Amino acid sequence: MNKKGFTVIELTIVLSIIGIMSIIAIPSYLAWLPRHELKTSVRHIYDDMNRAKFKAIKSNTVAVIIFSIPNDTYTVFLDSSGNWALDAFETTISTGTLENGVDITGSTLPSHTYGFNSRGMSASNPGQVQLTNGSGLLMGVRVNVAGSLSIISSTDGGTTWS
Repeated sequence: MNKKGFTVIELTIVLSIIGIMSIIAIPSYLAWLPRHELKTSVRHIYDDMNRAKFKAIKSNTVAVIIFSIPNDTYTVFLDSSGNWALDAFETTISTGTLENGVDITGSTLPSHTYGFNSRGMSASNPGQVQLTNGSGLLMGVRVNVAGSLSIISSTDGGTTWS
């Protein structure tokens, strides 16, 4: 006899296996997600700052990034006027918004602003921007006098960064 279809017992077993796998996988996923969102936000800032550096060299002008800590956003632009403020006629390279649950907790950059000169080097004092997520993880982007960027993290609440 050739019957097509599944029995109730077969369906029950398959649904039970799917349920057990979900119970195991969901907590791991929920623990992984905040870390992933923080790393993604840090990587976006890092990439946009690198883009600003290369645009400054290519256009032979200063590229500036301004962080808005209360809004958890940033703007990258070519500062042809030299006033370190985004004017209507200046070229915006990028605007960024952080992932859900990620906040800019602080910055050691003067006025939360950084610039690259036409040689891709620092046009302002070096420093870092720091981000956190709801789990208390801390990461950021550091820029030195030479304009070199690095992704940093802290495991002791922000006292030391590496």
